[in-house]
Amino acid sequence: MQLLKFSWINQALLPAALAAVLASGPQVSAAQTAPGSEAGVFLIRSNGTEIGSERFQIRQTDAGWEATGELRLQVPGGPQVSETSTLRLGANWKPARYERRQQAPQKGTLTAEFAPEGTLLSSNTEAGAQEQIFLLSEDGLVVLDTNFFHQYAVLLRQFDTARTGTQSFNVFVPQEATPSIIRVTLIGPETLTIQGAPVELQHFRATTEDIQLEIWATGRREIQRIEIPQANLEIARQP
Repeated sequence: MQLLKFSWINQALLPAALAAVLASGPQVSAAQTAPGSEAGVFLIRSNGTEIGSERFQIRQTDAGWEATGELRLQVPGGPQVSETSTLRLGANWKPARYERRQQAPQKGTLTAEFAPEGTLLSSNTEAGAQEQIFLLSEDGLVVLDTNFFHQYAVLLRQFDTARTGTQSFNVFVPQEATPSIIRVTLIGPETLTIQGAPVELQHFRATTEDIQLEIWATGRREIQRIEIPQANLEIARQP
């Protein structure tokens, strides 16, 4: 099927810029350490003003992996946003099930059940219920829903640092019911000053047809910072 373009930024975040103090501590290169379970909080700022946070956890399960997020946003002049997400994956990082629940400004649930014969996307909102079926490529498939930035850590865990050059991944955006492609490049190690101390992180660049993201992560693919200059956005991990 033809892959469509999509926007990465939810309308609630379009005015935002995300910035915060980053976690410190010794780091290693991306090729040296296998990714594992992690938990943390991203601070979200717009033009230097904190507008929200995302609490997340990525953990191993008997079936593979589970990534959960809890988002709280309060954009000046806009409604409060409260959402949670749960992404279950197999041991090979292939998506099995995704669920997103919105508590505010409106209540609603979005689920995606992934299967070789077709992905069933179901939504249940105050306006009613809908279902759609998508035939998605299972090769390098990742879920990247809008607003939940911890899902980029799941993307980075599938990046093969032993290979050179840009690597492409098939993407499904449940909130927008849209498939697309994202290309990831390892720019290389960079030293950032965090809490007054130099810290070596790996710089990744993720690009779609619409937008480019700059991502800095540890050797265990634990994201410390994301910048989206095109949208004037910045996200940083709480120390």
